[in-house]
Amino acid sequence: MTARPGKVTQREIARIAGVSQTVVSMVLNDRDDTNVRIPAATRERVRRAIEQSTYVADPAARRLAGLDNKILGVFTYESALTPESMDFYGPLLNGIERAAERLGCDLLFFTGSPVEEGRRRLFHRDTRLRLADGCVLLGQQMDGEDLERLVAESFPFVAVGRRDETDADVPYVGIDYGALTATLITRAAELGHRRAVYVHRDRDSPTARDRLAAITTSTGQVAFTLTAVGDDLTGLPGIITAQGATAVFAEDAFLVEDIALVLSEAGITAPAQVSLAALGEVRGHRIAERPLTGFQVPRQQIAAEALALLQQLISTPADEQAAITRQRLLQGDVEYGGTLVARGGAR
Repeated sequence: MTARPGKVTQREIARIAGVSQTVVSMVLNDRDDTNVRIPAATRERVRRAIEQSTYVADPAARRLAGLDNKILGVFTYESALTPESMDFYGPLLNGIERAAERLGCDLLFFTGSPVEEGRRRLFHRDTRLRLADGCVLLGQQMDGEDLERLVAESFPFVAVGRRDETDADVPYVGIDYGALTATLITRAAELGHRRAVYVHRDRDSPTARDRLAAITTSTGQVAFTLTAVGDDLTGLPGIITAQGATAVFAEDAFLVEDIALVLSEAGITAPAQVSLAALGEVRGHRIAERPLTGFQVPRQQIAAEALALLQQLISTPADEQAAITRQRLLQGDVEYGGTLVARGGAR
């Protein structure tokens, strides 16, 4: 049977290395280099023949020969390239692409497994995970069983965002949303606000829990009452009136824009009567011609550090990985903008 074009064969490796096909087979099947019948120089010639081939080598053969494929995977639990999701994923993917270029690696975007009930399955039969040397995981909610299995199998991966779906030692790079949330609530209290409403999307994700935990802790420290409600906005004006709230926080900028519209239709002017702020990225978002108050998140830096950590996990021997800091939270910045104003409407 003729080999598929472009797929490396043992015969082709033998020709390039100047050895017999039997020797190539022995090298490929001697992953731990314990076969004393193969001289080190011969073993190196075989490996170099695979590495320096002008066509794409079989990833399985390269891995058996102890070589990296220089392919890093990207897996998203949600669709990442829709117009709605690109505002969030775009800077992350851009940062991953730039970091891969610096590392001299190719990216493999795993899209073979279908989105089911809003999420992809990492270990779906159509996911070609093993073609990559390692993988970056993206998603607001991830599957704890997937993370546990990756850790148990010692497959190199890094999740973007803090993870607590499992007790396993999951490597991640994320943002300290708790610290940012506390800073913004403290600022609201300094501006004279005492009652506010927090509108969230009712997601059970680590970052959502981080925001809620920070709200609970910081409101107790600054004599500030904040009532959490879901993202059904039909009754929001009534809740604001009943609570005597002078500010509304929301989980993300798009939700704030929807809230501003609902309040306007109810005759409530923002930010003159009710201040608005997002507990998320706000670049490019404006309310009543004012820059929206919220966070600036270094998403390209997150992506770059995630890929750098992944490369470190791939290249470091297992017995030396204990020295690697596997869980990293970066600091973002508060964008004070113009929609969180002093109580009474003054800026």
